[in-house]
Amino acid sequence: MSRIPVSRPTICIISFSPIARDARVLRQIQYLAPQYDLIVLGYGAPPERWKNDTRVRWLSVDPPRWYEMQHIKVLLITGKIWKPSIWYELWYWLQRLHAQAFACLKHLHADLVYANDWQALPLGWRLAARWNAPLILDLHEYAPLEWEEQWKWRLFIAPVTNYFLRRYAVHAGATLTVAPEIAHRYREVFGFLPTVVLNAPEYLAIDDHAVDPQTVRLIHHGSAIRGRTLELMIDTIRLCDRRYRLSFMLVGDRDYIQHLHAYADRVAPGRVSFLEPVAPNQVVRQIAPYDIGFYLLQPTNYNNSVALPNKMFDFIHAGLAVCVGPSPGMA
Repeated sequence: MSRIPVSRPTICIISFSPIARDARVLRQIQYLAPQYDLIVLGYGAPPERWKNDTRVRWLSVDPPRWYEMQHIKVLLITGKIWKPSIWYELWYWLQRLHAQAFACLKHLHADLVYANDWQALPLGWRLAARWNAPLILDLHEYAPLEWEEQWKWRLFIAPVTNYFLRRYAVHAGATLTVAPEIAHRYREVFGFLPTVVLNAPEYLAIDDHAVDPQTVRLIHHGSAIRGRTLELMIDTIRLCDRRYRLSFMLVGDRDYIQHLHAYADRVAPGRVSFLEPVAPNQVVRQIAPYDIGFYLLQPTNYNNSVALPNKMFDFIHAGLAVCVGPSPGMA
């Protein structure tokens, strides 16, 4: 007598990020795929290792263009002075990105919606209500203060972030975040306490290696974001003994990476190198031959101060010594 196949529940994962290099979202996919069918929406093509996996359906949307945000900024200004609930909702749903994402998903169905970060929250809530499904909210940072050092963020984005968290986070069946300090801040300000899921990779057995005291190799990997002032690490190498060498493995802003190349050649010639980036699941093995994982992150905002980023745990899993700056969370 043949068995009737039992259909598996479906989870819809929404993340307005480049999925192929979003380590946290890729860990969600890896953990859930053995038990659930997945619909994953984000920017760009999936990682090579997932392209032929029938358990995951990939939907790609185009990231917003800078001029699109300029066109609807007036809605944020209006919302600050008159009926924010109306104008902030218009600001969100008039964006091509969110309209395109809803159009991609509205005719599908999932048994649970997993929204990554506050940008996915209104869309996640709308789909969860449409499908009569529970909603999970994963807040990767403390959203209202993500770029608080920038006046444009404080003026335009922080108020709308606060609005969407107060309006929609209460509908989430569960919330998560990346660090204990951030979880407590959400409870103090918004009244919900996220579960902490650290940005730690799956364990990988790595052989130890001897360190040559005459050639100490430091490694930094991650996104090339100007606000992180990566030049500080080059300046550090410039001031150290010549036996110290630094390698960067960066993704993102190509212009900024080229600037770092030129800056390193000028202030620390021959002592800073740049590696081709690898997929997130290959990072630990790639950095394991180095001696020290290095990250100077200026605590220019709240999130930088309490950060517990992917790279911190990659360093640890790779068996490296860890050198960080005055960031209380990592320290």
